[in-house]
Amino acid sequence: MSTEYAVLIHAPEDGTPAMRPDLAEEIMAQHEEFTRRVEAEGHRISGGVELEAAGTATLVRPGVGTTEGPFTELAEQIGGIYLVVSEDLPGLVTIIDEVFAGDGCTYEIRPTVDHGGADAAAATAAAGAEA
Repeated sequence: MSTEYAVLIHAPEDGTPAMRPDLAEEIMAQHEEFTRRVEAEGHRISGGVELEAAGTATLVRPGVGTTEGPFTELAEQIGGIYLVVSEDLPGLVTIIDEVFAGDGCTYEIRPTVDHGGADAAAATAAAGAEA
């Protein structure tokens, strides 16, 4: 059974080596290679985004108030997210390790929670068809 994983890209907040103009082409080539390898090796990207710097964030603390900018000063912030559907977590780890080697970022892979969405509906429909 496939699992959807969020691949959170923790990048240095100071922009090194994140999207600096002198590295932009190299970084984009890495992400294109990641996309190619993911698809070639049986995984599927189901979504993803690159995020603006944490300083552009608006934080809402219900009942407390709203704050502009990051909640805490950290050396790294989440710079982007891929959603990847996979049956092979070790294979996905290998792709990330090989494609992004030496880029200075950390990649956190976390399963997403399925609250009975499309996967559950498809399983229910398949079970009904077999009955």
